[in-house]
Amino acid sequence: MQYFKNQKMKKLTVLILSCTLLSTCNLNKDKTCYLTGKVINRNSTTLILKKQTEDSRHRDIVIQIDSAGIFNYELSSPFVEAYELIFKDELERGAWRPILFFPENDTIRFTLYSMQMADSNKIVGSKLSLKENILNQKIKEKYYDQFDFWYQKKDSLEAINETNSDYAKIVSDKIDSIYKEVALFELRYTENEANLYGYSKFIRILRTEKDRKLFPIDTLERYHNLFQQKFPKHPYNLISQYRLDGLKYIKVGGNYVDFTAPDSTGKNITISDYISKNKLTLIDLWAPWCAPYIRKSKNTVPIYEEFKGSGFGVIGVVGGISSKEQFIQAIEKHKYPWTILSEISDKNNIWEKYSISKSGGSQFLVDNKGIILAINPTPDELRKMILNE
Repeated sequence: MQYFKNQKMKKLTVLILSCTLLSTCNLNKDKTCYLTGKVINRNSTTLILKKQTEDSRHRDIVIQIDSAGIFNYELSSPFVEAYELIFKDELERGAWRPILFFPENDTIRFTLYSMQMADSNKIVGSKLSLKENILNQKIKEKYYDQFDFWYQKKDSLEAINETNSDYAKIVSDKIDSIYKEVALFELRYTENEANLYGYSKFIRILRTEKDRKLFPIDTLERYHNLFQQKFPKHPYNLISQYRLDGLKYIKVGGNYVDFTAPDSTGKNITISDYISKNKLTLIDLWAPWCAPYIRKSKNTVPIYEEFKGSGFGVIGVVGGISSKEQFIQAIEKHKYPWTILSEISDKNNIWEKYSISKSGGSQFLVDNKGIILAINPTPDELRKMILNE
């Protein structure tokens, strides 16, 4: 009897293993979605294709639009997640309106117009993307009149130079409170839409939360757990965890996140090894196209030269790039006198881990125990902290 039980258990184990392997194989097999579209009444010749979680400034996938306004592309991906099409000419002007879609079917058809007529864009074959339009319409119906009323009040006060009055403060607070209501409405909407659109929206909320600080961490953790359980194998889980951890730990008094990245020679450097050798270390994260953070880096040079022999160090990382060539060009152009590492195509998710917007950078002053002492200190603040160490 025991023999037959053992045999049955063996068969069951083999069956479970086979199903698991089959599931894994299916998971790793890319699905192809055919994108086809027509561009109406605009002279654009190129579209940029990117995942919504990627930086639009260093994507290599471009789709050509022919003289008749037609474009076609075969998109292969193992997962359904949010993608965006962006007109390259809009991107180069610095103001663009992304076209959201999900490659959930074999074919998706687009009819696209100018930015001014973007509300007329049509997407057929991606039902998840329509949920963005529904959400925007709900927000417009619920809050547009309130925004319009209070912004008119604000404009009237600016016209008579009363922006510092008590009433102007009331108006500003009212506008802020409406923004908070909209944010809460969006968050609750993601729970009602516990699908991949809802998850993508939640990922976006986590990205902006660092600056807005609207929600308690335990509320965001509850939503994170909800989506992680619903989509246990989806790549959004890692991104969500990185962004959530960044909100929890990347703050003054929190701990820096260790990582390893290559320098210009290709040598991998782990920053904890570097940080442990100094009393204070400034982690300088920047992108070649981000002027404000390039200025911050340049303003750090005199301080570094003054204190580099007194236990102060700087380690830089160049992000927002998609090749080693771009990395070399950036460091040769600026010639900072400290070690600089590369973050090519978000390989190490450094910007995610540090809860930094894809459109910029940040500086973090840490001690040799890894405690964050300051975030984006001014040169005077940095010099004062070094002297007080």
